[in-house]
Amino acid sequence: MTRLTLDRLTVMRGTCPVVDAATFEIGAGELVGLIGPNGAGKTSLMRGALGLLPHDGHCSLTAMTPHGRARHAAWLPQSREIAWPVAVETLVMLGRIPHLAAGQRPSEADRIAVADALATMDLTGFEARAATELSGGEQARVLIARALAQDTPLILADEPIAGLDPGHQIATMAAFAQLAARGKALMVSLHDLGLAARHCTRLVLMHKGRIHADGPPEAVLTRENLAQVFGISAHMANGPDGIIFQPLEVLA
Repeated sequence: MTRLTLDRLTVMRGTCPVVDAATFEIGAGELVGLIGPNGAGKTSLMRGALGLLPHDGHCSLTAMTPHGRARHAAWLPQSREIAWPVAVETLVMLGRIPHLAAGQRPSEADRIAVADALATMDLTGFEARAATELSGGEQARVLIARALAQDTPLILADEPIAGLDPGHQIATMAAFAQLAARGKALMVSLHDLGLAARHCTRLVLMHKGRIHADGPPEAVLTRENLAQVFGISAHMANGPDGIIFQPLEVLA
């Protein structure tokens, strides 16, 4: 089942296309890593797909009503600012708003969804703490938990593991993979190519606003693509523990 369809999605900045005719689909069960160097257009693609930036072309999300879109797709932006000292549980409960009627109080099912999201992000016991008093990495995990609590078929996340310690980076990617295995679809922008190669079912590589490559990690992280797009060399091996990818050096 298709969760997201883009057909020649183009996002302009002035007269320059920062996303140029992007076309692909994401289906249920896919964990898609959106990769590329800084300025490649990853954030603009996701924001355009959500209707947060003006765009040309077709996107299945922007064809929905705002309420339908909120029930279909959860969005985790790069910005991690938490402005108000609300309790962690209250902040994560905001993810349940699309499922509540006007004036409706959270149900037991909503509280269970929040508890499950907090447990997934290793935040059980943080419920009553003020979100603004947490460390930056803890705040990032709270915001991921809010997106998980929304319980949508599709999750779009912009650099969700940036700033997390290695253990929580791995645990978060593993949690995303488990969600995909249960039928959800995720598109996650990443700079850690090792984690992208190890956990994602598919990679979409952007370069200068265009889709440069799209496919399984082994087909995208080729020597030629790494040299042309990132200007690096790397070692990749596929063994009993899965894919191991290690960047080696910057090419002259």
